[in-house]
Amino acid sequence: MRRAHSQSGFTLVEMLIALFVFALISIGTMSALMNTIRGKAQVSERLDGLQDIETARSLLKADMSSLILRPTRDAYGGDNKNLMEGGVDTLLTFTRTGRINPGGLETRGDLQRVSYVFEQGKLIRRSLAHENPAPLTPELDRVLLDDLRTAELLFVKGDYKERQIFITQEIPEEEFSGIELTLEFEGGQRLTQYFEVSS
Repeated sequence: MRRAHSQSGFTLVEMLIALFVFALISIGTMSALMNTIRGKAQVSERLDGLQDIETARSLLKADMSSLILRPTRDAYGGDNKNLMEGGVDTLLTFTRTGRINPGGLETRGDLQRVSYVFEQGKLIRRSLAHENPAPLTPELDRVLLDDLRTAELLFVKGDYKERQIFITQEIPEEEFSGIELTLEFEGGQRLTQYFEVSS
């Protein structure tokens, strides 16, 4: 008498269907994972950009609140006619006070000559170690923002704004109340910030 053998297992069709379903689930999972990674990178890039903007804003605010209209000399000992100037070769050039001398490692005053320049799509803070530099005094450049299309500085004087300013000892300080900085990024976004000038 023959005994019937029961066959257990999956048929080839069932295996193919199972593999197909597994492949669909894997593709969906990988797609979701890649979107998450891409989204995280975009968020990180945006946060870095916001941090750079905040750093630039903080430096400008600190410089404007410490601005001092004081006569200076050029690298060869001649008098600079302008106590403060902007809108021609540089966005803004001035003297600021309140510079910290960390650790007192070298003898220096608390005054510093600062310029803000726009070069090759970058907003740069350029400073000199002394307000009256010698011929070989190095310039210290700090790139605050890059990927900029334009950078425009307007000088607020009462109810109107000027693109250029030259403050000399003959011009009262009260006529100049602040600056308005407008940046246009390569992506087309625009940022405008107003800074009061310490009187």
